[in-house]
Amino acid sequence: MEPITFLLVGLSVGAASALAWNLYHARNALQRVSDRTLVLSESQGAHAKQTTDALVALQKKIDHYDSLLGAIRATKPNVDHGIRAHQAIAALESGDVSTATAIDAIDAVCSSVPLQDIDLQLSSMQFEMASRLFGVLNKNGMTVLSLGLSGRQSLQVGLCALYLQDLVWAEDAFGSAHQSLPGNDVVLKGLEKVAILKGDGILRLHWLESQLHLDPDNPELLRTHAHILVQQGDENAEKDVRRLEALGLDTPADRSLLAGLRHRAGSANEAIDAIEQALAEDNTKSEYWLQYAELLHEAEESERALEAVDQCLNLDRQIGDAWALRAILLSVKQGREKEALKAATHAVALDCGGAKLIVLKADLLAETGDLMAAEACLEKAIDDFPMDAELRSIVASRRLSEGRIEVAQALLDGTPSTIDHPELHIVEGRLHLARADRQRDGTGETDQLLLGSAVKSFEAALQLNRETGVAWLGLARTQRLLKNLDEAGNSLDRARRLLGDTDSSCSIEAAMLAIDLNDIHAATRYIDAAEIQGSGPTIAYVRGNVAIKSGDPKRAIAMYTDTLNEKPKHIRARLNRINCYLALDMAVEAKEDANILLSLAPELTVAVFARADAQSRLAEWEEAKEGFLAVLEQAPHHYQALTKLGACYLALDRPERAEGPINEALRLAPDHGDAWHQRGMLYAAWEKYEAALSDFEAAIRADGNNIHARVQAAAIHHASNNVEQASAGWRGVLALEPDHPLARQRLQQCEQQLASI
Repeated sequence: MEPITFLLVGLSVGAASALAWNLYHARNALQRVSDRTLVLSESQGAHAKQTTDALVALQKKIDHYDSLLGAIRATKPNVDHGIRAHQAIAALESGDVSTATAIDAIDAVCSSVPLQDIDLQLSSMQFEMASRLFGVLNKNGMTVLSLGLSGRQSLQVGLCALYLQDLVWAEDAFGSAHQSLPGNDVVLKGLEKVAILKGDGILRLHWLESQLHLDPDNPELLRTHAHILVQQGDENAEKDVRRLEALGLDTPADRSLLAGLRHRAGSANEAIDAIEQALAEDNTKSEYWLQYAELLHEAEESERALEAVDQCLNLDRQIGDAWALRAILLSVKQGREKEALKAATHAVALDCGGAKLIVLKADLLAETGDLMAAEACLEKAIDDFPMDAELRSIVASRRLSEGRIEVAQALLDGTPSTIDHPELHIVEGRLHLARADRQRDGTGETDQLLLGSAVKSFEAALQLNRETGVAWLGLARTQRLLKNLDEAGNSLDRARRLLGDTDSSCSIEAAMLAIDLNDIHAATRYIDAAEIQGSGPTIAYVRGNVAIKSGDPKRAIAMYTDTLNEKPKHIRARLNRINCYLALDMAVEAKEDANILLSLAPELTVAVFARADAQSRLAEWEEAKEGFLAVLEQAPHHYQALTKLGACYLALDRPERAEGPINEALRLAPDHGDAWHQRGMLYAAWEKYEAALSDFEAAIRADGNNIHARVQAAAIHHASNNVEQASAGWRGVLALEPDHPLARQRLQQCEQQLASI
């Protein structure tokens, strides 16, 4: 509406309202005068003429107002429409809620609405009247169906409701209109618009296809249809683009869309060809260059991708996605870290790239030496985007990988209660596993309660998204640690199908499972497959485990050393290297590693036991004793610690303190050969040689490779002059250690003695 017209209408409406108001009051005054006349006619006949004159004057005034109002309504249809609409709605508001009154009000408000376009514009007066109308209709429970509106009336109501964004009335009205006017283009567009506003892509597609059925070669409809199909991952979108080509109406934008379709279909080369054709027709579109750069990046043509993204930014410096891609491309180029950081900063400032770009920016800050800024970057991001579950999970996972378990836990604890995201549950599960690694008892068994909590976390992630491969992988690992190997295998198969054969983490976990199943060949095959995707500390760690299973502790030490060189806080790698050192009697190295491990995880009982074991081998008996006592305080049934504690008391010349823990060890583990050996040593110290011999023989039965028990048993037979038994005993020692000097000497003595008989 033109400004002058709007002004005139406004003045007219104002004038009409004033006239109506004056008319109303004049009529009220006339009524009062009439009433007074009756009274006065009875009581004051002298004033009759005066009253009559007043009545005549008022009537003239009323007639004058009626005349003016009629003239305005005749010359200003909008004013007449507004007055009629007001009167009709006022009747509904006053309590006259009949169908006829409602339809009269609808006609009064909506009859002037044009039927050619869904994007109509209502005047302020029309907006006010329509709002009042739908308000009173809703208040009284009236609907399109209950009123029985005609097709035209339904369409007009739908258009008004659409303008007001009253989607309930709009959808019902357009739906009713569609029944009466099935081929009406405006009705179909109205239904499509309602679907858009509701965010219902499937319903929008339905109404769009209804329009295409009426006008199959409409280029705008074809383009819109193609875009919707692309968003839904429907390859049929290509048919629309091909129809545009056949009509000779395709544009560079259509070719860009075709490039995207080709890309989604896995035809990378065809996608690149399509976007290159679009650029050949129009190279001024920044979005085409960005799409080109993304396709080249995925094709691993990083140099060409960088050139394309620079072309995009030359056209438009405010495209955040282009800055994000530039940061990613430059971050892997040596010497261009500062450029990458600048690009990442731009991307983050433009709120593009999401959580991964924020983390990349922090990494680049760290690479440039500004560790405090890197830390602050992540902390600020968490504060700025507290509802970003992906960002929180990435940062928590990062802190967990750094060994900062409590920091990672604090990040999870700070998650708003309204957020529930699979990635957060996955990090929670990994936290439980990390704690389990640090809280193992001296036997090396993992805390079952922590493993149970990890299972619950991974299952919670899968309840939110059953297609989360990382959650299945975490569940597989946890089930393996729980010795549920069949379940672990099933979960691992699910993870592998979701993550793909190229994911090294699946191959690594498969190797670990194969080790637990004693299938060394399969474990080697899996870890070889993982290494194809790249080396790393975890691969070296698994190779160390394979070496242990293969009986090669020296190679295992080399592998664990590779792991620890890259990841010094790897708990299991260091613990396993300690065990290898002990197996090779490298007590000094074992003790050094145990001290490092305990600095990382002071409560790790298995590390306390390992250090005490190393100390006992170094004859540091008092320190070893305190270590074993500390283990037993946490794990009273630890029979190995009980046995070695007894050995410490023997070495400290306190045999009376040794018998109790050794007997308790034998009660807990009757087949523990070392306990039998240590009690034999105790009895020998007490010169109870028969009892000692019995225990040494029990030790040999429990472990035929216990060379120390064999030496002691042979020595008792030798001292007792049991020549044949002694000879057999020394031969048994030499079978295990052919160069044992004492056994050779004593066997020679026995043979000489036997020869002289």
